[in-house]
Formats: sequence, C-alpha cells, structure tokens
Amino acid sequence: MMSEVSPLTNQRYIRFIIIICGIVAGAGIGVVSVMFSPLIALALVISILIIIAIWRYPMLGIILIAFSLPFERIGAYEFQGFTIRASQLLLLITSLICFVQALGSRRANRQSHQMLVQLGAFVAVTTISLLNAQNMERSVTILGFTVFTMLLTWLVPSLIRTERQVRTIILVVLISAFIVSGFGIFQFLGDMVGLPPSVTGLRELYTKDVLGFPRVQSTAYEPLYFANYLLIPLSLALTLFLASSQVMKHASLILLLLTGGVSFILTVSRGAYLGLACAVAIVAIYYLRRVFTLRNIIIISITAVVIWFAVVEVLGYGGEVFNLEKYEEHVTGVFLGASYDERVYTFEQAFTVWRGHPFFGTGIGGFGPVIATHPYVVPDDGWKIVNNEFIELLAETGIIGLALFIAFAIALIVRSFHAIRLSNDGTLRALMVGLLAAWIGILAQYLTFSTLYIMHIWFLVGLMIATQNIIFSKSRSADTI
Repeated sequence: MMSEVSPLTNQRYIRFIIIICGIVAGAGIGVVSVMFSPLIALALVISILIIIAIWRYPMLGIILIAFSLPFERIGAYEFQGFTIRASQLLLLITSLICFVQALGSRRANRQSHQMLVQLGAFVAVTTISLLNAQNMERSVTILGFTVFTMLLTWLVPSLIRTERQVRTIILVVLISAFIVSGFGIFQFLGDMVGLPPSVTGLRELYTKDVLGFPRVQSTAYEPLYFANYLLIPLSLALTLFLASSQVMKHASLILLLLTGGVSFILTVSRGAYLGLACAVAIVAIYYLRRVFTLRNIIIISITAVVIWFAVVEVLGYGGEVFNLEKYEEHVTGVFLGASYDERVYTFEQAFTVWRGHPFFGTGIGGFGPVIATHPYVVPDDGWKIVNNEFIELLAETGIIGLALFIAFAIALIVRSFHAIRLSNDGTLRALMVGLLAAWIGILAQYLTFSTLYIMHIWFLVGLMIATQNIIFSKSRSADTI
C-alpha cells in the first residue's frame, strides 16, 4: 500500500514548482524583451502578477472579465495576425486556475447545471455538423471559439455563489459601461469636428465620410456589437432604478442611463433598437405600477427629453455635412437599399444550403464557404454571413441544432421567471429581471446579426445561471440544478 504524502511534503513540492516556474518565466521575459518589444515583456510581467492574484482569489478573474468585456478592439493587442483581447486571456487564465484547483480540492464544486447539459447537447450537434463542412479549418476554428466563450456559462456560476458577489459584478459592469459610453460620445463629437481616426479610435468604415455621420463603436469592433453589449448595463440600470435598489445610487443610475442612452442611439444600429425596445418592455411590464408613480414619471420624462435633446443637438452638429434627416432616413429605411437586398439574398441562400443538409447543416461557420466561389478562397469582402442568427444556425447546424439552441434560450427564460417568482430578496429579484430583459433584448437583436462567439453574451448567460442558483438556494428549492 502506498503511503499518503504529508501536507508538508506537498507544500515543498509546490514551492519547488513555483521556484522553477519563476526561473523559467524570468528567462522567458528576458528573451521576449530582446526578440520582440519591452512592452510585450511588461505585459508578461503584469500577466504573471495577475495570474498569482487570481490563483489566490479566483473571484478576481470574474471581476476583471466583467470590466474588460467591452474592450474588443481598443484595449486589444494585434500579435502575429491575431487579436488578443484582455477578456479572452482572463477567461483562459481563470478557467485553467479553477480547473486545477478543483482537481486538487476535496471540496470541488460538483453542482451540476441542467442548462449546461442542454448547452452540451447543442455543442455535440455542432460538432457532428463538421462532417458536412466544406472548409474544415474554418469550421473547426469557429467551433473552438464558440466553445471557448461558452466556458463562461460554467465558470461564472462556479465562482459566484453569494448575493454580495453578484452585486459586485453588476457594479463593475455598470462602471465599465459608463466609461465606454462616455468614450463613445467623445468618438462621435471628435469625428464630427474632424479629429483623425487615430485619435477617435473609429474604424474608417464608421467615420462621417461614409454615411455623412459617424457611427459610434467605442471600444468594440463594430457599432452593432457595442450596442448589443449596452443592452446589458442599460437593462440593469433601468431595473435597479425602478426597484429602488441600493446597488448603485439613483443619481449614478440616471447618469449611466443618460450617457449610455445617448451612446446607444449614436451606434445607429437598427437591430439593437429593436432589442432595447423588447428589453424595456419586459422591465416596464414587471414594474408597471412603479413606472406610473409621479416621481418616476417626472424622472423618466426628464431623462428621455435630455437624451433626445442631446442626440438631436449632436446629430444636427456639422451644418451641411450632416443633418437629422439623414439619420432618420438611415434608421427608417429597413426595407430599402443595398443592405436590405443583401439580407434577402443571404436568407434565400441560407434556406437553399439548409435543404442540402436539413438535419445537421453544412457545418458551424460553414455558410460563407458554401456560397463562396471556392470554399477555401476568402472573398475580397470576407466570408458572407446570414445576418440572422437563427437562420444561420439552421443552415449550419440543421433543424436539430437550431431546435436545441432555441430550447436552451427558452429554458433560460423559464428558469429566470421561476427564480423571479421564488425570490424574496428585492435586489436579487431586480437583478434577475434586468438580466432576463437583457437576454430577451439580445435574442431580438439576433434577428439582425449572426455571431455566436461573443464574450459578453455568454457572460450574461453565466451570470443569469449564477443568480438563479443563488435565489434557488435561498428559497431552499428542490429545483436547484
């Protein structure tokens, strides 16, 4: 029989490993500083310090991920043709640390989640869809990105176990949203007065030279992604305000709604407008009585007027270069122009592709290669997408994949309603309503764009599951899953 290793011996092994890792890391940083750039070496040093901090306090990883979610383009680093985002690195580091600690801990979290089982079934079908992929390299890459971002649905509920932790994460999300919203307004004004993209951070595609007015993207890659992200903090801020929650002061919530609302409108993302309308409707229906109190009517009316006045003034700035009529024409022209024609074309192509492989589709990420001239030659304007997540899933993962994704989305909604009904805590209930509203808003916007591997979306899903579990635990419900 093998003798058990004493705790003292374990500690010596761990110290020895840490010393070896420190020597290797120091040598590696020195080599990097010589071969590449001192900035990269500095980044490695900071990364090592962050890894040590997360190892000691894993919740810090979730806090840092929550703050870095909107920093997709600005705040990212281009290296050897790859865009390295802080949120992705933090997800990788935190996931590995949690996995290693779970293996070495007798108190490892064995709580299962029905939602993760359903999500796993969807991933299994998307994996099977690879059998029909015409560009295997792209399909495998897209599947890898998708599964990687979905790790958040496991990681977030594993680390967030208390109401206090949920409050902390929500506060971090709101603060981060305020910062990037303010930067978005600067972006718009800066472009209108003629500041170069190197200062404003706008991509050339979204400057006023294209449509006659800039489209705010802030720190995100595209305006629609930034607007999609803002659905989360705006839904939460509105809910917390109506619920009179103490997570953040009312004045701060109003300021966030003003700044975020203006920045959201300046993205000029019609699909996001639809998403926000759905999210606001959910919040308003739940807090119907509180909406129509004299105090809230006055505050909401003033806030709406200020946002509208600010937007009109900002959009009207610039004389002949831009006017409000151009904005209205762009927003209301849903069924006009080249954008509408392209959507009709991609919809028709998607249904044609689906008929060829009705059950498992043509492989996740495979729509573009299938309709391209050659599946391995990237077109000049990039791979085509359907611009409707549900139709794209139908084409790429078949009717089975689409059905599983819709079932997952509905199950998350049903579970949220169940948690709201059971909750006796006003703050947790308000947070659950806000998170649910944001999820429904994102599903509505998914009617107009199609990218599945988005960090903030799966972070939202993970936060919803975590909040649900906390509510179920508090209510001692047998439905905790």
